[in-house]
Amino acid sequence: MFSKGRRFRVLLLLGVTVVVIIISAVYLVHYYGETRPTVAQAGRPFAVKIHERTVYLTRGEYALAFATHAIAIIAMGVFIGTAIKSRGAKK
Repeated sequence: MFSKGRRFRVLLLLGVTVVVIIISAVYLVHYYGETRPTVAQAGRPFAVKIHERTVYLTRGEYALAFATHAIAIIAMGVFIGTAIKSRGAKK
């Protein structure tokens, strides 16, 4: 379907995108771990343990952290699946 050079460029672009998504998800968790309160407060019902430290998140923060991790996992799966399929493709 694609030439070898085009497949490489698509995989490279997809790989860079996946790395950016993963770094963003990890950064968000570390950011929350450093900047969110460590004692329960009204409006922050979600206790999350980040590197031996418990922080309390709002519903939106919790949903965003969960969503970024889910997107990162899906992106890794898409990249791995595409790479495997590309290796088996005819030249």
